[in-house]
Amino acid sequence: MLVKRYWLFFCHLYAIVCYDNDVFVLYKSYATVPQVSASSHKRPRKLWWLVGFVLFALFAVLQMPAAWLLEKYAPETPYVQHVSGNLWQGSVIWQMPLAATPLTGTAEWSWQPWHLLLGKISAEVDINSAQTRLNGQVKIGSNSWQVDNMSGKVAPETLASLVDWQLPNTPIQVNNVSLSRQTGSSAAAENASTKNSSGFSQADGQLTWVGGEIGYPSGGKVFYLTMPAMRAELSAEQKNNKNLLHINLLNNQDKRLGDLYIDGDNMLDVSLTQRLLESMPEYKGQAPQDTPVVSVRQPLLNGLGTR
Repeated sequence: MLVKRYWLFFCHLYAIVCYDNDVFVLYKSYATVPQVSASSHKRPRKLWWLVGFVLFALFAVLQMPAAWLLEKYAPETPYVQHVSGNLWQGSVIWQMPLAATPLTGTAEWSWQPWHLLLGKISAEVDINSAQTRLNGQVKIGSNSWQVDNMSGKVAPETLASLVDWQLPNTPIQVNNVSLSRQTGSSAAAENASTKNSSGFSQADGQLTWVGGEIGYPSGGKVFYLTMPAMRAELSAEQKNNKNLLHINLLNNQDKRLGDLYIDGDNMLDVSLTQRLLESMPEYKGQAPQDTPVVSVRQPLLNGLGTR
């Protein structure tokens, strides 16, 4: 009888211990599950806070007034008369202090932020000056600038401000012009290899012109000729260790009329062929039609230097 009682006592004790162990295991499992879940949610929450802070800071910068930034970083610039808007979108009244009459106009921009991934500041721009209308993309890097898909027209008044020629009253049509130019820094300009790498590294697009009477200076005289309808093909070319912008002049029959070269120092070299000068009444020269017979070299933008 006593043995039976001890046996029942140990059975109850074993059952209680097993029950307590099961409760402890269940409690431990229940207590640890929320801790793991909470730690797993803390990290994504911090990441979203970081992303939100970066976006807030970016949009705060983009809303900064463009006039304040200009006053802070370029207060003495001679090219800007008035600016309005912010970094994201705005407009500016600009001028180019040329030797004769300053060339003035307006420009409106709309920022394209995704180009920051390529290390460039890019904007869609609309440029107006008198009757000149241009639209395209402008990208600025640390020591370069780039123009993409620029289209529109350049008025004869604008051309007269750029070159000291007598031009007909007909605009130049600009068709999908793209240019890329390396500027280099003034400190690195002393290095010959760096200096030779500056200039136009890429060029593409086309200019068209209906022609008309033009007067060009040569040897202290002004010569007049009637320019036919022509187009200009743009390309980049390396010549005499310089990266040049080459403008190839062609007539409607794809015959060569001349060449224009612009170097990194804003110098313009003009070469006109026998074929083109045959349209000038007083010209009596004889040469194969593709032979360059007139060459003129002059600054493209007087008063700007190499800026």
